[in-house]
Amino acid sequence: MSDTTIQITKREAASTRANQRLRKQDVIPGVLYGQGREPLPIQVERVKLRAAFGGESGRNAILSLVIDGEAQPVNAILKAMEIDRVRDRVTHIDLMAISMTETITAPVPVHLVGEAEGVKLDGGMIEHSLHEVLVSALPGAVPTEILVDISALKIGQSLHVSDLVATGDYAFAGDLTATVCSCVVTRAALADSGGEDGVEGEEGVEGEEGVAEGGEAPTAEADASEGDAGGDDAGE
Repeated sequence: MSDTTIQITKREAASTRANQRLRKQDVIPGVLYGQGREPLPIQVERVKLRAAFGGESGRNAILSLVIDGEAQPVNAILKAMEIDRVRDRVTHIDLMAISMTETITAPVPVHLVGEAEGVKLDGGMIEHSLHEVLVSALPGAVPTEILVDISALKIGQSLHVSDLVATGDYAFAGDLTATVCSCVVTRAALADSGGEDGVEGEEGVEGEEGVAEGGEAPTAEADASEGDAGGDDAGE
């Protein structure tokens, strides 16, 4: 995680109408809590929020909050973000104060690297099911991304969170049985193999053509990461 400073203003009113007025002025309402603090209504300019999360760490950036009336900056991370899906704009944020010496749990983006053996040699395809994984670490040790090498993956094989190897001072958390990605057979590969006889019992056939004559549809593991916050621009 990288450290970025952001100016925070205490928010006097917390009514819906007052928050709507703030948003019209490109100011985002929010709440700061954690580390024994009473929940503090805050507000931050949209342009400053965009800049804070625009670096390498994205929404996992450690924020050094400069708060009106407080002598020392407060370290915090983004805990939750509400987004207007119609306008694709942030409407509310929750910030959690943290200690740099206490472990936190944070979602980290997963990126697949390499070309799977099952794709290169057997015409399969990769299903990327989990786009974020949870890690547990001190705030300064949370990685910006998790790279997963899929080169050795063959048709019918999957990688789970438990298969991933930590490359720093962090540990994977959450559901360790969740499927990160799978290599599955495609319709084209099925046709090239001579139909059903060539892949008897194979799971993960793409489309309805992969349903066996007995009426049982093939199954494929798929776990979705919690709340796709990473798909939206924090400052938009």
